[in-house]
Amino acid sequence: MKRPSIGLVVLCFALLVGFSTNAFAWSVGDIFAGVGSSTIKVFDQTGTLKQTLTTGSTSENTGMAFDAAGNLYATEFSGGVSKFAPDGTYLGTFGSGYSNCESLVRDASGNMFVGQAGVGQIKKYDVATSTLQATYTVATEDRGADWIDLAGDQTTMFYTSEGQSIKRFDLATNTQLADFASGFSGRAFALRILGDGGVLVATWGDIKRFDAAGNLVQSYDAANNDAWFAMNIDPDGTSFWSGNYGSGEVTHFDIATGAVLGSFNAGINVTLAGLAVFGERTQGGGDPAVPEPTTMLLLGLGLIGSKVAHRRMKK
Repeated sequence: MKRPSIGLVVLCFALLVGFSTNAFAWSVGDIFAGVGSSTIKVFDQTGTLKQTLTTGSTSENTGMAFDAAGNLYATEFSGGVSKFAPDGTYLGTFGSGYSNCESLVRDASGNMFVGQAGVGQIKKYDVATSTLQATYTVATEDRGADWIDLAGDQTTMFYTSEGQSIKRFDLATNTQLADFASGFSGRAFALRILGDGGVLVATWGDIKRFDAAGNLVQSYDAANNDAWFAMNIDPDGTSFWSGNYGSGEVTHFDIATGAVLGSFNAGINVTLAGLAVFGERTQGGGDPAVPEPTTMLLLGLGLIGSKVAHRRMKK
């Protein structure tokens, strides 16, 4: 019987050591809550605090997104865009030339778009180089190009402007499109496009769901929460999380039934301005569902086992 090569042994050892120590501090489904003073708390879905990230500034972190490598990008409303490695290490700022950054979304090619509450512009940056690729000037209501989300066609940008509409802009032709929905109650903040073409949007008093034609079909709310602001979809695709700006409450909703699946508080006297979920897949490009370390370990060991078995069959 021929012994496995030294290379296979080294690979096996690397998998055992590397993934057992877990280079990722975050797991799929972890909740990232921007709680003010440039501080982001990372919780598991039971509300257990796992890690606290900070840049040492005093700004609010609102919109957040992840790149294909699992790095976190977080807007600092009175500053720029901060970047954190998957182990939580602060990597500095990303991009430049923006103001009052409110939200982020990534496309399928890895570009990052930044929505700005202060002006009616959406900026596009190359993730690898952080250089500005394009600037789009869009129609606004009360607060610039506030919260943004990209459709699966890679060209239609949905956004809110803290008014009573969900707006759209064609990135390919650089033209304003008709509103997706308008005339509803409340003020539109964070939004997410659903797989069926519908849209979820936080409107302070509640969260609204519109179908693909822009018709209001459902509302979501929970007791003692009256300031729904930030929101993101769970990796399961059937539920979402929303944060209450004033109370710090984070609530988990079932999309189909509206049932509250759970909740926890991100901290006493915090301003909950941002919310992200590690592994969320957006329609425009998606935040990657990073495999758990144990999954990767089993995959690696499976590949090694297949290689050994193949050698035995050749004897």
